[in-house]
Amino acid sequence: MPFRAGQTYLYPLDDDARTEHLWIIATEPDADGRFATASLTSLKGAKDQTVTLSKNEHPFIKWDSCILYRLAEIATIETPQGNLDGGSARMQQSVRADILELILDGFIASDFTKNRVRVFVREYRRAVRERRDHES
Repeated sequence: MPFRAGQTYLYPLDDDARTEHLWIIATEPDADGRFATASLTSLKGAKDQTVTLSKNEHPFIKWDSCILYRLAEIATIETPQGNLDGGSARMQQSVRADILELILDGFIASDFTKNRVRVFVREYRRAVRERRDHES
């Protein structure tokens, strides 16, 4: 399955020890199949409230939530694909473009984002801008 920025998936499914969370594919996969991904968590008690979402902003969200930038990662296509194929993840509705932009802004703004993830997102956004400028 080709992954695209804005797509979401639930993970982990059927794991009694862990609660399923909505994960967002935040960038298009690069030439090596790598992309930035982050999950949502309940806003209640969350230390990082850089980007918050309410229940009307995605069908899976049942209460106010926030992006958990502390756990944001650079994933490869094989990771979610393996989880989907193995039944431990399930695709969900994509996030709106405006929400995806907020999430991308949050990677840079959050003090909790790992530096390597922040750099990856910053380089991705620069490449997107350069492509747009080149096309116009």
